[in-house]
Amino acid sequence: MRRVVLLACMLCCTGILAVTRPPGVYIQPRYDVFFKAGETVEMPCVAEGIPNPRYTWQKNGIDFNPSGNDDRMVQLANVGTIVINRPEDKDEGIFQCFAENDYGTSATININLREAKLKEFDVEADVTFSPYLGESQTLNCVAPESIPPPEVYWVIKEQYGGFTPINFDARVTMDHESRLRITNVKAIDSQDGKAYACMAMNGIVRKNTQGARQFITPRGSSEVQRPVTYMWASPTDHFGLRGDEFRIKCIFAGNPTPDVHWVRPDGKPLPDYAKQSSFGQELVFSSLEFSDGGDYECWATNDLSPQRVQRTMSVRVESRPYWIDEPKDVELGIGGTARYKCKANGMPRPDVKWFINAVRLEDAIIDNRFKKIAFDEVMMVNVTKEDAMVIQCNVTNKHGYIWGDFYLNVLSEAPTIMVPPADQMVVAESQSANLTCRTTGKPDPQITWFKEGRQITGGRYRTLLNGDLHIEMVVLADAGNFLCAAENIYGSQNASGILMVRRKTQIEQRPLDLEVNAQLDAKFTCSGTTDPEEVQNLKIKWMKDNKDITANDQRMTTNNQDNSLTISGTIVRDSGTYTCIATNGLDQSTASAMLTVKDRPDAPVNTRIESCEQGNATIRWTPGSYNNAPVQYFIVQYNTTFNPDQWIYAMKVESQKTSANITLSPYSNYTFRVLAYNKIGESDPSFPTVKICRTNPARPFTHPQNLRTIGDRKGELHIEWTAMPQIQQNDKGFHYILQFKRQGDPDSLMVTNPIDDWTRYNFTYATSDVYRPYEITLKAKNSIGEALQDAVTITGYSGEEIPGIVPTGLQATQIKDTTAILSWNFDMGVVDVEATSINGEFRGFKVQMWRRNLRETTMREWDITREEVEANRIGNQIFATVDYLLPYTYLEARVAVMNNYYVGRPSDIVQFRTDEGVPGPVEFFKFRNIGDNHFNLEWGSPMDENGEIIGYDMGYQTVSGLDLGKMQDREPQISNRFQTSEILSGLLPNTKYRVYIWARTSKGRGDGYFIELTTSRAGNPEAPRYTIANIGETNINVTWWVNPYARSGTVIFVEYRKEGAPEWQKSTDEVVNTWKNITDLESGTTYDIRVVATNGKQRTESYIEQVTTLGVAAASALVGNIGWFIGMLVALVLLIILVVLAYVVIKRGYEMGGTGTSRTEGRYPEATYTGIRVSGKDTSDSEHEPYTSRIPDRSSDFGSEPRGYNNDYYDDRDNNSYYDYDRDADSMRKSQTSLNDKHPPSYHSEKDRYSGQYYDDDDYARDAYEDYDRKPSHRDEKYDRDDHPGNSQGGDGGARASSSFV
Repeated sequence: MRRVVLLACMLCCTGILAVTRPPGVYIQPRYDVFFKAGETVEMPCVAEGIPNPRYTWQKNGIDFNPSGNDDRMVQLANVGTIVINRPEDKDEGIFQCFAENDYGTSATININLREAKLKEFDVEADVTFSPYLGESQTLNCVAPESIPPPEVYWVIKEQYGGFTPINFDARVTMDHESRLRITNVKAIDSQDGKAYACMAMNGIVRKNTQGARQFITPRGSSEVQRPVTYMWASPTDHFGLRGDEFRIKCIFAGNPTPDVHWVRPDGKPLPDYAKQSSFGQELVFSSLEFSDGGDYECWATNDLSPQRVQRTMSVRVESRPYWIDEPKDVELGIGGTARYKCKANGMPRPDVKWFINAVRLEDAIIDNRFKKIAFDEVMMVNVTKEDAMVIQCNVTNKHGYIWGDFYLNVLSEAPTIMVPPADQMVVAESQSANLTCRTTGKPDPQITWFKEGRQITGGRYRTLLNGDLHIEMVVLADAGNFLCAAENIYGSQNASGILMVRRKTQIEQRPLDLEVNAQLDAKFTCSGTTDPEEVQNLKIKWMKDNKDITANDQRMTTNNQDNSLTISGTIVRDSGTYTCIATNGLDQSTASAMLTVKDRPDAPVNTRIESCEQGNATIRWTPGSYNNAPVQYFIVQYNTTFNPDQWIYAMKVESQKTSANITLSPYSNYTFRVLAYNKIGESDPSFPTVKICRTNPARPFTHPQNLRTIGDRKGELHIEWTAMPQIQQNDKGFHYILQFKRQGDPDSLMVTNPIDDWTRYNFTYATSDVYRPYEITLKAKNSIGEALQDAVTITGYSGEEIPGIVPTGLQATQIKDTTAILSWNFDMGVVDVEATSINGEFRGFKVQMWRRNLRETTMREWDITREEVEANRIGNQIFATVDYLLPYTYLEARVAVMNNYYVGRPSDIVQFRTDEGVPGPVEFFKFRNIGDNHFNLEWGSPMDENGEIIGYDMGYQTVSGLDLGKMQDREPQISNRFQTSEILSGLLPNTKYRVYIWARTSKGRGDGYFIELTTSRAGNPEAPRYTIANIGETNINVTWWVNPYARSGTVIFVEYRKEGAPEWQKSTDEVVNTWKNITDLESGTTYDIRVVATNGKQRTESYIEQVTTLGVAAASALVGNIGWFIGMLVALVLLIILVVLAYVVIKRGYEMGGTGTSRTEGRYPEATYTGIRVSGKDTSDSEHEPYTSRIPDRSSDFGSEPRGYNNDYYDDRDNNSYYDYDRDADSMRKSQTSLNDKHPPSYHSEKDRYSGQYYDDDDYARDAYEDYDRKPSHRDEKYDRDDHPGNSQGGDGGARASSSFV
């Protein structure tokens, strides 16, 4: 084919000179050609050359003309192929085909044409074999003569014709000499009387023949167990040819069927390509190599042959000749040198013979320029056009030959560029690039490369022998126009192309190594970048262990979104190297990562019994694959023929060991298996050992264990024990011997009762007594004798009965909330005596307790053991502590004595009540409303109060993920036992809290109950409504109302300041109470008051109210206002002067005896007083005469008016309307009107706060919470400043001062 392609290329080129070429055969037959007489056979012979070759044949070394054999033989046109129709035996021979033209002669190999034949078996009489069951048997077969050699089979001949092939297995097989080998005969080998026959088949003649009939008639009724013996094996000195399939085989007899294994005695491992077939009996080399030479050992064992039976054979490897350097055709120009090598090898070493144009070199006529420079190398120098020839070499040894056929062709032609550089070649940087320039021409043209007109020399640029330009590690600067120029003595030619260089592709995100457990998923991710011009071509591909991952790998999927590879449900075989390939078609970048899949270990293999003797077995195994998770330990298990389906733990073995010594029981057949364990789990069990370990019989080691009596049946002696399993019986004929007699009764006879059923575990004997002692002995015995141990005699008792004695004097003492101590009296003298009224073994007491009137549903029991009785008694008085009682509960209790199986009649009932305890959790705990700084919570009282509930405790802590903040208790806690709701305030907005609640009794907190809630985001607080009450000289009380369903603003504080002051003072925050006492105020001072709601981030202020504290302002005190004091003194002096003056004027008026005219007439004509109230007494009817007087119209009439105190607004005429408004139904409105009209100017506000606009009846009625009970304000109280002790004296004094001027 190589020659055909080259010829086609030469014909296609536009040659400058004519092309010639010696012939060369490229199609020829195999060495051996077989034919069936009468069927067409063909011997092909096809060659190529210029001009076309002529064909001739030789037969047996003599020229042969196919056309001289009538029409049976014909040579096809234009080729040398011979077709023989109806071939005959006379056509057999050694043929060789020759192809010849004017420039040489080519020859084929020697072809051996033979007729295929198959003779019949020799006629022989039927043969019958009668082996014993379990013995081995061989059926002979001498195959008939056949060309080519026949294929041999064994069949079962059917009674009425036909046959059935025998399926070979480990027991029935065929050796390499065609004999049938049966390693141990079984009843089925009789084949129901059908005959065995050896059959030979020749596939070319399509014929088979059968040998003599052979019958097998097994003897015996059961198979005989036989140890391993040698039966047949390949020759001890055996050779094979390199490259051929090679087989060696060992067959061993024995029953059970032996297991056959192969090893190399020198310790070398068997080659990977050597496989065991025929159920381990045959070792097959698919292609034999020289390294396979050496010794091989086959060995076999079975259950009767713990020692190996082995066979050793030596394998020699020889070889037909094979090429090391096969010679090739040479074409060169005139004056050149041609060199040919026939480098070959073989075993034994082959000979090399040379031929020129199919003529032996020694007989050929050649020029002295042709030289044989070695036995396997020739050369010709300074060739001319006339030196064209065909050269052959024959390499031969005793196993065959190889034939080399090649030519020398001398040409003279101008260069022709057959494959020019590509017009545009695109490569990526860092790659190597080849710019093609394939030429023809003789002599060989000289190739020169240019880039952009400059010749390329050296460095990363290298011109290859075929003319191509090789650029190593391309860089961006290599881009450009390249020109190839070819030149020899006959002419020149050139061609050019453009090289474009792209930036290299790179991996950006590399996959990372992974370790996963089997069945879990594994995911690799990868990404890359490339030249902008090639982005659209960028792809990510994946490989595993340098093999592409295809769509057939259903568990391996790629995601085009993130270029990831996911392996689903990993298995150990998925472990390996995964490679990410980023490629754009020009270049690629790779990155690899390891996947390690860890799984349970594989089952150990080759588990075998290495030794079995004297009650011990040594087990050995080969560990299986640990599957990337090291083995931690092995478990050896065994089973026996007693329980073949039950595998029993034998021992645990360290991971570094592969053998174990197991102690065995006598008279048992053991098989073993091994399991391996690693951190992932346990392996599957190994195959059980083929060999069975049998142990010898012996006496039992022990007697039955756990011998005891069961006293649950009155009037019976009931004996029980643990039955001994078969593995402990140690021999056949096993049985029990039971002996017993009444203890302490000299007239009682020993009763002996043999028990043959080994599975039995009890015995019952009728008696007439209650709880009487017996001496009991139980022995184990087999056919060898009694157990090695001495039998143990126990004291057992006959059946028990209900006790006939009752505890007395039951009482409860030291009663607490959950415990109490019970005490009772009992005669301990009846314990451990015969004929006891306990009617059995004393086991203690049973205490029963229940809630009063609820016995059926609340009954509880305590068993007071004998040990507890002994530890807690004083004489015959027994004490017992009962716990886990219900607190604060009325209970009833009673006690009864116990023996092993019965409880006696109970004592009288005692009643008592437990103390108060801590309560259980509340019934429920939930929220009614959630705000930004509070929770409105509700709960149910505890189901188990365990006492009198006196209140509830509440606490809370922040929750952040898994972290809990510091616990904070609500202050104050809740002291109202009936309260079931509360607002928890003072919290942070948008914060998660865990809120706890505990019910509380006098004993303390009970069980807690908590919920987790999150406050809302910060909102806008609403200012609450409020009132002011309890006004004192230095303090006031501010009370407000908080909406429990508000979303924000449950944290309240009060701000206050003196009237007109710029700065507000602030109280502390209130999160629990709805009132605040403001203290440290100044007496008699007016304050602005407002209430502020906040959520920690925002605040809202209420309206402002004013209030004046009680008492005298600091400005009215002597020390505080000295001017006022001086004014009072001056007024007093003036008053005295006026009184004296009046007295003088009056006195003189009487003395003058007339009435004077008032100075005020005309100005105050109606301003006269008739009568005057002095000191609360009306004097209008007094003995004095009425008089008339004017009112002074100027202060100068009586002096300066006192400053700082004025009673004009506290005149008696308005006292009722100002102070006594509570008497009227409209007191609220009336009092506010009075306040507006009669308060001094200092008490009025600019916004008329007391006009009723803030609290009118209609608005107040529309309040959303109608049940709100407003606390009375200071406007609702009787507020009389003059009634205050500090003001009464000043008020009265003012009234007297006013009247004294009249």
